[in-house]
Amino acid sequence: MHYFFKNLTFGAGDFVSLFSLFFDNLSTLLGFSGAILGLSSTSTVLPEIVFQRIIPAAGIMLFLGNLYYSWQATRLTEKYGHSYTAQPYGLNTAGGFPFIFGIIYAVYFSYTPVCPADGSGCDPLEEENNRVELAWRICVAANFLTGIINIILGFFGPLMMRVFPVAAMLVPLAGIGFTWLALNQIAPNFATPAIGLLPVFLIFTQYYGRGRFHVGKGFYLPEALPIVVFGVAAGWIYGTNTTVTDPVAPGIWAGGAFIQGLSDIGPYIGVVLPFSIAASFVDMMCLVSAQKAGDPYPIGETMIADGIGTLLGAILGSPVGTVVYVGHPVHKRVGAKTGYSLMNGCIYLVLCLSGVFPVILSLIPVIAIGPIIFIFGLMICEECTMHIAQRHHSAIFFGLFFGVTDYIYTQFGPSNPNNGPNAMSKGSALSCMLWVAIIVYTIDRKWVHAGIFCMVAALFAGIGLIHQNQAFENFMTGFQGVNDTSPFQFMIGYFTMAGLCALMKILQVVNPKKLQPEEEGYEDDHGYLPEISEKGVDDLFETWWDPINKASADKDTTVKTAASERFRDDADV
Repeated sequence: MHYFFKNLTFGAGDFVSLFSLFFDNLSTLLGFSGAILGLSSTSTVLPEIVFQRIIPAAGIMLFLGNLYYSWQATRLTEKYGHSYTAQPYGLNTAGGFPFIFGIIYAVYFSYTPVCPADGSGCDPLEEENNRVELAWRICVAANFLTGIINIILGFFGPLMMRVFPVAAMLVPLAGIGFTWLALNQIAPNFATPAIGLLPVFLIFTQYYGRGRFHVGKGFYLPEALPIVVFGVAAGWIYGTNTTVTDPVAPGIWAGGAFIQGLSDIGPYIGVVLPFSIAASFVDMMCLVSAQKAGDPYPIGETMIADGIGTLLGAILGSPVGTVVYVGHPVHKRVGAKTGYSLMNGCIYLVLCLSGVFPVILSLIPVIAIGPIIFIFGLMICEECTMHIAQRHHSAIFFGLFFGVTDYIYTQFGPSNPNNGPNAMSKGSALSCMLWVAIIVYTIDRKWVHAGIFCMVAALFAGIGLIHQNQAFENFMTGFQGVNDTSPFQFMIGYFTMAGLCALMKILQVVNPKKLQPEEEGYEDDHGYLPEISEKGVDDLFETWWDPINKASADKDTTVKTAASERFRDDADV
């Protein structure tokens, strides 16, 4: 363990990233808490569930996870002699909101009262509390299932990296960054423009314009600090914040809600399963993002560790899991290494278990927090364009459609539940991943690969994991219907796509292009173009550790050059 303290850093970059990661997690907790508390205005058990079960569970998960990933980064730094930036760790933003709106809300509003129809002999408050408890319990069980799926997928992570192109892993993250981490975060600022616009503008002056505020020789304020200071002051002066919430009793809850929820989850498994699988895939996407930034991490280890953290959270009463966070390349870009993650975990352990979290939430207005998360969402989109081959950029913008529709229909609900955009929003992360893979392989004319992904999409659509409100239902609805979005209709569509891929492959084999572009008569050769293969695009797992190998090679070259120069100097003497 000596290497842990040896490679633990607390530099300027760590504190910059601490601000961002802290407020990123805070914003997510604010969003989760507000969404769950908005479920019922009469339930007396709901505040207890949020502040004395979910928040303490989040504190434990964040502390242990951040501690682990700080240790992982110091271990790999020591092993490879390469300066690692710890993987950011936090609540699963991409999976959390769908869990809350798609499971908790779905269960709550579909609850069948036990009371007689006339309400006689029934306590309305007790019935409301039972309704809330059931919704929370089932979501906790769903979170437990997500942890198990994450662990299982951890053993197959390297295999999946061999199959999925880079773009299929990064574009869904860009969709999350563009919507939940960017648009959703600055929406409150534009709803309060008098004091909300300046924090958004400060993002560009501080991060992009490099207009950092200097307070002494060689020292400048962290980019996020002026935004927070102005936002808090303006919020209280302007009146968006008027009262401070009382703290709650400190402590932590643990119980068998995740087991009890499993017995109730049967009717809702079709809703739960797509969200659980999609939430598990977020890990792989973040790992690819970190690898492209120069820090390859063990795939299986990370996915299994996140699965264990999610299982622990479910046992402690959390309906949402924790994962390595989006935004690692941004933390690396600002110079963070290992200490920021540990500091973030320690802060949240105190805040979440001491009972003061409701006070913190009431002190800091959303206009101060949102812009800090916004910059990370923006930078994730930037990183996506940097690490994806230019010929695949059309797949980026197409893939964003799924994230945008998911955001719109999660936030505002569909006016017509049977329309195309609503179907695109269901299972959006999985749909995006599959479609981007299909488009990338189509652009590269790898028709077999594209056809296989079309078949997988057909299978997922038939089951209802994508494009449907829940799985395993209404397969044949709309068998001959027009403008119908049943699983059967989507299966037909994906099978026809697979058939076209098969036709294109046959033509490519039977009538290939025989001349090279530089040869005379190339334009008159009407054969079908061959596949495009590119190192780092098609063999991601094979090149997974290339950043480390390259760094080691560069280091060896530097050492050899220095030794050679010393030898020449000695020879001259």
